[in-house]
Amino acid sequence: MGFHFDKSPVATGLALFALLCGAAWVRLNGIAWDGFSGYHPDERHMMFLSMAMFEALRDPAHSALTLGDWWLSEASPLNPHAGSSFLVYGEAPLLIAVAIGWFSGTTDWFAFLALARSIAAWVDVAAILAVFLGGRALAGNRAGLIVALLFAVMPTVLQLANFHTVDVWLGAAVAWALVPMLALATGSRARKGWGGGMAVAMTGAAAGAFGGLAVACKVTGVLLVPAGIVALLLGWRRGGLSGWQAMLAGGCALVFAMVVFRLANPFAFAGTGVWATGLSPHWLGDFRELAGFTASPDFPPNWQWIAGYGPLRLLRDVVMFGAGPVASGLFVWLLWHHPRRWGAVLVPLIALAAFLVLTAVSQVSALRYVAPGLGAMAMALAPAVAWLGTRAAFATVLMALWWGGGAIRLHDGQHPRIAAAHWLWTLPRGTRLTNESAWDEGLPGIVRLTPQDGFRWPEHDGWFVFHSLAIEQPDSAEKAAKLANTLAQTDFLILSSDRQSGVMPRLPERFAMTAAHYAALESGAACFTQVLEIDRGYPLPGLRLGDGWAQEPWRVYDHPRVRIFRRDACFDETAYAARLRRALTGAQSGQ
Repeated sequence: MGFHFDKSPVATGLALFALLCGAAWVRLNGIAWDGFSGYHPDERHMMFLSMAMFEALRDPAHSALTLGDWWLSEASPLNPHAGSSFLVYGEAPLLIAVAIGWFSGTTDWFAFLALARSIAAWVDVAAILAVFLGGRALAGNRAGLIVALLFAVMPTVLQLANFHTVDVWLGAAVAWALVPMLALATGSRARKGWGGGMAVAMTGAAAGAFGGLAVACKVTGVLLVPAGIVALLLGWRRGGLSGWQAMLAGGCALVFAMVVFRLANPFAFAGTGVWATGLSPHWLGDFRELAGFTASPDFPPNWQWIAGYGPLRLLRDVVMFGAGPVASGLFVWLLWHHPRRWGAVLVPLIALAAFLVLTAVSQVSALRYVAPGLGAMAMALAPAVAWLGTRAAFATVLMALWWGGGAIRLHDGQHPRIAAAHWLWTLPRGTRLTNESAWDEGLPGIVRLTPQDGFRWPEHDGWFVFHSLAIEQPDSAEKAAKLANTLAQTDFLILSSDRQSGVMPRLPERFAMTAAHYAALESGAACFTQVLEIDRGYPLPGLRLGDGWAQEPWRVYDHPRVRIFRRDACFDETAYAARLRRALTGAQSGQ
């Protein structure tokens, strides 16, 4: 029995509908991955901006503002760059979600977070449809369906689909921009005369509109430009586009990209009105501030990259948890057995390469920066999938579903920090808890203990006494004394992830004393006993794969390793401070 999708539009439509419904079900079931506690810092920042926008919309003082004042003025109360606000992502995802929330009356923090994550899930489903259309253009219905499924179960795609961030929006815009680009590259709109010119112009306009939307989601959407140029060149040289048609398509793409960006990212511009096209100094200032953060060796989130994370490790993580080993293996096969003439496959390949190379050379090499290229990667796999026989295709699909099952299970509501918070709330009133740093999520965090009660906050009823080690501070004798004193006052020490314990010991020239602290904690020499550890790893169906070696952004938002240590009676503040000072002195003398 073989596939007959290329001969049956009805079978193709039914299979595609089933795929999209299944993908939507999985994604919508995963939106409560953290119990709506807001454990993704970028998402939390988007939420703070959204709440501020809702307050501005409620303010009677703004009732006289026109639509142009709200949407096309740098002075708008919705401007996320004005005053102390800060946003280096595109404005389109934020503004669209806020508009939907406002007109639906969903403006409460928790209700809006659920709504925004649901919107992200549907946006990702739209990206799956785009991947199908792109794969279909390259190798037919059967290949289109398979690559759409491969994309739908890629681990990073599944992960990002449950976050109210810009990444899933950018990925969808990139995928949809590639569809008309492929139509131009293959010459499917190449017809003579006025009708052919109109078709080519509309196709170019569609590519430009989605490209402009991509930039309005995140400025890295401009990486689509090389793919668009190649699409026009292929259409002209091989696809049957005439020179004037290629130029017409390119011109329409440029115009529509600029118009859509102006409308969808309105506060990037200074002045008022649609014709105000000078860039806003506030918008540019946010990017300059970001550049300062990412270049600073004293910015704690940078330490994971400073401690050593090169292109080979990025490639490893892309293979394992970006695209997954099944899609990655097919991609290697595609590159190894490439045809003599790549043809239109070059378009998605160049789009993928642009995002992958930028991430590899960037100071921050997070998987989510590669993610916009994963839809392009899936489309490019269509020829390789077309080479597969029926049995090989079934095996490929099954293996991809199994591997993607690990990402689905990560969002089944069993978040390690939520589980640890439940454990902590069983402790008696007055228990003294110490978290490591303000740069990591403190516990117990926001949690709902039972389905019937409301959310309980960390300071709820003054149940706990909180301390912080401020572990991120530079090593010094003063820090040694503070660590020992704080530990002497605590009952339980909480490591809510390995953001510090897994990174700071890898910077011995800066944190030799801190490394000694972690070594003493691990060995028991610190007189603290581990009483709780939750480490889900990557929970494949039937197999748990440890992923502590993977990059931090992949792990710490939705499945961090959480450990809690109880202070034992043998802890001696003076002796521990002396131990840390000896480690500090040894490091300084070694220099």
